[in-house]
Amino acid sequence: MTVGVVLVGLYNVNERAGTWDGDFYLYERWDPLDGFTPHTEIVNEVSRQSEQFNEIQFKAGKCIRSRRLHSVLHNQYNLRRFPFDEQSLVLQLSDATYATQSLAYGDRASAAGLDDNARSALTAWKVETDPSYSHAARMFTWEDGSPSYDYADFSFRIRRHVTYHLFKFFLPLLIIVSLAFLVFWIAPEDLSSQVTIGVTCVLSAIAFQFVQQNSLPEVAYTTLADRVYVVCYLAISLALAQSVYGNALAGRSQREAALRMDKRCRWLFPVATVALLAGAVIWSFLQKT
Repeated sequence: MTVGVVLVGLYNVNERAGTWDGDFYLYERWDPLDGFTPHTEIVNEVSRQSEQFNEIQFKAGKCIRSRRLHSVLHNQYNLRRFPFDEQSLVLQLSDATYATQSLAYGDRASAAGLDDNARSALTAWKVETDPSYSHAARMFTWEDGSPSYDYADFSFRIRRHVTYHLFKFFLPLLIIVSLAFLVFWIAPEDLSSQVTIGVTCVLSAIAFQFVQQNSLPEVAYTTLADRVYVVCYLAISLALAQSVYGNALAGRSQREAALRMDKRCRWLFPVATVALLAGAVIWSFLQKT
């Protein structure tokens, strides 16, 4: 038996829910046998939004069934490189009635396509590859003596557009960190102004992270964005700590030493922050996903 899928719509890639919506044509082709009709199910289907038709025709000595379905599909997302991540969207088929002794999928799909309109339907993502097809037999290990069933996978990769996150989150975040470094230009005796700037910058960075992370699920690992925020928190906190220390020096009649330290920090903090940010990004891409 051969199967084919042509996607005509892609919608609602939802990392928090672990789903995506697919509008697709499903084709099944098999040799006619008495009493045999495949019971193809969409394994990772969460819910079905619509089914427009379900037709079986006999052509060129084959039974061909075609359906158009709109389904919400479960998907596993790897967010370790968020928001510079790529994801693989999968549509999985199997037959719950016939084991591999009775039904196996062909080595080639009858169709594996992606309509041009579907490619541009995801505003936050770019489709990187055409759908690819693979199949493999798997056993339901939780049932003793259970036979193996063949599974067919149609998958393709999408890449997140990073422009939104760069301009809506990371650019304002870097501006906040830069403003925190203004404490090095304030007189060491004016601790009140320095603390006000530092605390305001910390709260602003926390608010930005809260808004961004609100769209993501609770995962057991840190994302690239998390590491960027950690570096920014560290930079702002150390700048605030340096201000307190400089004020203490000025209070002990060591104002010149406090001023010299401020001058060194004016270039040391930006350079160190950029280096740590670059290291966080590189480390995220060197990690195995």
